[in-house]
Amino acid sequence: MHSSVIIELNKDEDYYVFLREKPYWYRQLSRHPERIDEFISDYKVTRRKRVIDKIEDLSMIMSLARELM
Repeated sequence: MHSSVIIELNKDEDYYVFLREKPYWYRQLSRHPERIDEFISDYKVTRRKRVIDKIEDLSMIMSLARELM
């Protein structure tokens, strides 16, 4: 794997767990290191790490709190 990809993967240990869950990304990154941005985007969508996902989670918590009151 290209060194730039490894440096990017070392920024978050959960990237390696995600690679184990979706091994096709390992093959893609080995062959096409320029696809690292696509990998990170897929990671964020799958793990719900996007800002919009956090806003949705917060709104669900607030609606649950309103129902309990």
